[in-house]
Amino acid sequence: MRSDAAPARVWVPEVPACGALIDPGPDARHYLERVCRAREGESVTLTDGRGRVAVARVTRDGGRLALAVGRVEDLPAPAPRVLLCGAPEGERADWMVEKLAELGVTTLIPVDTARARWERFERRAQRFERLALAALRQSLGAHRMEIGRPTPLGEACAALPAGGTRWLAEPSGARADARRAALPGWYGVVGPAAGLDEAERASCIACGFAPISLADSRLRTETAALCMAALWAACADRGAEVAGETGRGA
Repeated sequence: MRSDAAPARVWVPEVPACGALIDPGPDARHYLERVCRAREGESVTLTDGRGRVAVARVTRDGGRLALAVGRVEDLPAPAPRVLLCGAPEGERADWMVEKLAELGVTTLIPVDTARARWERFERRAQRFERLALAALRQSLGAHRMEIGRPTPLGEACAALPAGGTRWLAEPSGARADARRAALPGWYGVVGPAAGLDEAERASCIACGFAPISLADSRLRTETAALCMAALWAACADRGAEVAGETGRGA
């Protein structure tokens, strides 16, 4: 790795205690050896995607790359950024999932609506999870974006916890301004390519979602989703999500 580059970040299912020597697994080993060109003695950061991170040192165990675990730290979860999103057209969901995770959305809930359903979700669920993990590594995060199963929009809205600032992407709404968020946490609804019907809009508003405009132009589903997530990210308190020496080593 370049001397001025941040140490690589590696996802592991569990971050062990300080002093452990671990095999990072074939995918992480390939990433460190072939992509990062990590050398023995260099530092990397481990994360389990649930807030636990650790500094680790690249070493060898029986000739195979291994990681010697050092300081372990638990980082607090960020305020929720939950996006209820209708189905994008074609293959655009892959790109959307990855970029939402990079922008710090904590939970993506695919929602089925009167005009569109997530028809191929089950066949692509594992790919979406891989994309979320890749985004965790890319963004130097400690908390992996959770991806729910497709849920009817009304049911998904009803299941949300109370509180938070709630937005409904709507071209006719007031201009979005995340700086004016009155309550911690963000919840957003973005309709599918065909849009929400009037009953669905009314139901969202009844659940406390304020219609907001994200741009002067009409946006695709995936563009609106990223625009909303970017506004949240720009105004969020980064806190300990990328914290101190561990965050810099992410």
